[in-house]
Amino acid sequence: MVLHAFRSASNIDTDAQHSVGKAAANIWSPGTRTVLGAVVVLVILVVLAGAVSIPFRFESSSMLYKFGSAKAMLRAGKVLGLIASVLLLMQLLWSARIRTLDRIIGLNNLFRWHGVMGITIVGCALLHPMLVYLPDNTLIIPLTKRYWPELVGLGLLLFILIMVITSTLRTRLRLPYHFWRTAHRVGAVVVVAGLAVHVLNVSDSFGRGLPQASVYWAIGLWMLLYAWMTIHRVRTRLRPHTVTAVEPVGPDAMSLLVRPRSGLAFPYAPGQFAFIRIKSAGVRAEEHPFTIASSPQRPTELEFLIRLCGDWTNTIANVQPGDRIAIDGPYGLFSHLRCSGQAELVMIAGGIGITPMLSMLRYMADTNDERTITLIWSNKTRDHVIRSDECRELELRLPGLRVHHFFTRGADTATTGDRLDHAVLERLLADRSRYASIFICGPEGMMADMTQLLLGLGFSRRRIFTERFGW
Repeated sequence: MVLHAFRSASNIDTDAQHSVGKAAANIWSPGTRTVLGAVVVLVILVVLAGAVSIPFRFESSSMLYKFGSAKAMLRAGKVLGLIASVLLLMQLLWSARIRTLDRIIGLNNLFRWHGVMGITIVGCALLHPMLVYLPDNTLIIPLTKRYWPELVGLGLLLFILIMVITSTLRTRLRLPYHFWRTAHRVGAVVVVAGLAVHVLNVSDSFGRGLPQASVYWAIGLWMLLYAWMTIHRVRTRLRPHTVTAVEPVGPDAMSLLVRPRSGLAFPYAPGQFAFIRIKSAGVRAEEHPFTIASSPQRPTELEFLIRLCGDWTNTIANVQPGDRIAIDGPYGLFSHLRCSGQAELVMIAGGIGITPMLSMLRYMADTNDERTITLIWSNKTRDHVIRSDECRELELRLPGLRVHHFFTRGADTATTGDRLDHAVLERLLADRSRYASIFICGPEGMMADMTQLLLGLGFSRRRIFTERFGW
């Protein structure tokens, strides 16, 4: 079998070295990320504080006729409504794929934060009308023309609730990904438009001066960011790559090899991921994220290893060489380059979760990295081991690498004799520094279990890294 990762060292030219140097710049140092992360948090708090101050500094006429607990309740309701409004507008920031935020926080973490904030917004939005109307001893909005801004707000609340429920339960509701994603994007525009109408008309606090100007500025900035996102997607599609090979690498996995039309791939760090959209008669033209499994040292070709586990991925075998593929990346912080160059590494992979580790190992083999590396890899059977020949060659090229295979099904379970539990991890990692950097990638439950076991063995939580998109 031809191993695409290993060509002779003479093929690594000056362009490749330059690409690797730029790739390392994609992963900022912990100090830089901490400082910039603090700046991001400070900006968010300042914006929220400014919004929360409006019911105090610019009281509406309805506040003039309330006293004591009734006034406090009304003000609290307005504050919660403004918090929900600000967080709602900020949702676009977490999903806009802004490279600076990705390098500070990580895009997968931003996506998870997007989901958590959706729940928070619903909570604030539900409490908002309750606290506003309770002082008047009513929770029912009269269906009259006078109360149209309130009715817009009620419709907005229901729309947000539907968006959060369908996003949280998309899999259980069996909503097709491409349908949900399109509806979610269109829904975001509808929600922001409804929010602007509601806020500008429901209270005379926003009828003039700084509060009104703040709303116009916030909506204007949101529209500019949405336009930038749209332009970015179009530009990505106008710079397609070319599929060079599609081949099976196991019972339920395919390798997709891609060549940049410009000759050299964009700089990326080993372990990072990208969004791909394939233009082929055999698959739907929808976007999905996958780890880049190749080494940055080989900039003339990219490899994606894709597990066949859904309606879309099951059609990957229909892709043909010569098909066009748009790639948006790289993203993510799941890379050993974020750690000290001398740090010991422990990698724990479940099935196709090997892909970011494979990229890191290929890169380290290309750069003659001599550090101590322990790879623990769990698969269903021996047949599910991707690139088994290459794994053996990596052990020869990396003197510090030790690979431990585990199989969970069939006759292969007898070859390992153990399951990945506390005792097994303790035995395998007995001589590993408790300050080693640990990378875990696999099913959500497996990553959570491994994290808890490693903490129980005395490893540092700050040095345990996982690649999670769920929340």
